[in-house]
Amino acid sequence: MMFGNLREKLHNVVQEGLSASLRGLSVNEVNVSQSPSEHPVNYDAGADLLHKYQTEWNQLHLLAEDNAHKAEEVNEMISLLHHQMSEQWKKMDTITSCMDSIPQLVKSIENAMKDMENIKLLINDVEHQLLKLDDVVEEQELQEQMLNERFQLAVYRSKKLKELEKISGELEADHKEKVADLEQKINIKLKERQEIFNQVFQQDMRQYIISGMVPVMKNSSNGGRDEVSLDDIEIEDDTDALDELLNS
Repeated sequence: MMFGNLREKLHNVVQEGLSASLRGLSVNEVNVSQSPSEHPVNYDAGADLLHKYQTEWNQLHLLAEDNAHKAEEVNEMISLLHHQMSEQWKKMDTITSCMDSIPQLVKSIENAMKDMENIKLLINDVEHQLLKLDDVVEEQELQEQMLNERFQLAVYRSKKLKELEKISGELEADHKEKVADLEQKINIKLKERQEIFNQVFQQDMRQYIISGMVPVMKNSSNGGRDEVSLDDIEIEDDTDALDELLNS
């Protein structure tokens, strides 16, 4: 835009110069025509000047075009430089914004470090609580295991008590049966001895009636019987086998 205005100004200056030159030529020609008798007509007058101005105008025109091309190149370079400077300015703005945000970033980092410390303390607390929880779980499992063992022991005890009661009942029944058998055998033996004693008593009574004396059985060393009274006769029961069974 700036170089376009410069080109227009140069073009206007050249046109004004040419116009002024042409006007000068016209005035001179009028003056010559007014006094033809004094000076002869020179038809080549002003040709050199016109050629000079035309040559200068062509040179100026070429220079103006060359300047216009160079101005366009400079304009492109300026546009490129402007674009680059705009990019650099944007980057500088970004860097400035980043620099402005550094204190806030530092503060955020400090807050993050504090939060990390708090999180670390919280993690340590959680680990401690987890260890306590593990202890509680182990204690609970131990208590459950103890209760289960107690229950199993109670079941085992109940089972064994039932078995013991069953065995005790069987032993008691067996014992009663054996006692009954033993009592029956003892009673039979006592009856047999009683019958023998009755027979002996009958014989002794008959002997007493006949002789008035009660015969006494002698030991094997005497080889006979001694005479004793009925008060000296004692009946002994053999209860050793019964006592042994009851003690067992």
